[in-house]
Amino acid sequence: MNFRQLETFLEIVRLGSFAAAANKLNATQSTISARIQELENDLGVVLFDRNQRKATVTAKGRELVGYAQRALHLQSEIRQQIVPSSSLSGIVRVGVAELVAVTWLPMLVATVRQRYPNITLELDVSLTVPLRSRLQSGELDIALLPGESFDPGMAVYPLGSVVFRWMRGANLAVPDDAHEPTDFASIRVLSLGEASVHYEMVSSWLEQSGSVQRPDLCNSMTVLSTLTMANVGVSLLPPICYESELREGRLRIIPTSSEPRPVPFAAVHKRSRLALLQGMIAEAAMEVSTFSRDTRPTQ
Repeated sequence: MNFRQLETFLEIVRLGSFAAAANKLNATQSTISARIQELENDLGVVLFDRNQRKATVTAKGRELVGYAQRALHLQSEIRQQIVPSSSLSGIVRVGVAELVAVTWLPMLVATVRQRYPNITLELDVSLTVPLRSRLQSGELDIALLPGESFDPGMAVYPLGSVVFRWMRGANLAVPDDAHEPTDFASIRVLSLGEASVHYEMVSSWLEQSGSVQRPDLCNSMTVLSTLTMANVGVSLLPPICYESELREGRLRIIPTSSEPRPVPFAAVHKRSRLALLQGMIAEAAMEVSTFSRDTRPTQ
């Protein structure tokens, strides 16, 4: 019996299938099956009912869960207290909001590589809702995303907030007195997809004045800014990402009667004594984030 077998056992119990555990642990399904077979042979018990389509844990398997968790907790404590951080190894799946990806993500990757050279990062850039879903299901180990309200089972490290402003291209005609959502009825409003905080902000702004306009959607802020500079429509963009475009006049801020409040960002992972690597990456993210931030983690 070894820690890898126990880890595999717990992942199957948590995810409900050998295939899902294989995907999470970056192993083949045959490898996962072999680990469980070896563990069963060593213990002399059957841990899963293989007559079911789903990996159904047996009574003895349920009894093992608590022991396996305690064993892995102890392993984590040993690694944290005894093993030098530079020797830590593993694969960490990191979900990343695009705004993080186009600003300080390179600094985070470089910092992690310098401090923990044996840790491999798998980056998944996506919109907010998919990132939350993948984090909850265990497909991601940690996510860097917008939001301030998360499940109580999550450890949340604030990364600061970002200001957004309505912008247009240099040659898009917008009336000088256009300050309310209804004033933009004849102009295309551009937004990220419905699975984003950005879409919620845009929709809320339109609804404030009873506007019935539906924004045009895309899933990339980079594409959104390109469309805006091409005078296709107006969009809500973060000035910190477009300082040169604003300085050169390719983008121009539109003064409106109400501005959206700054959007908070956070590094989030499931609370667990096994989340050593996730916690270290979250701490590093807090250090390198260029967003306006409060550096105290929420426990």
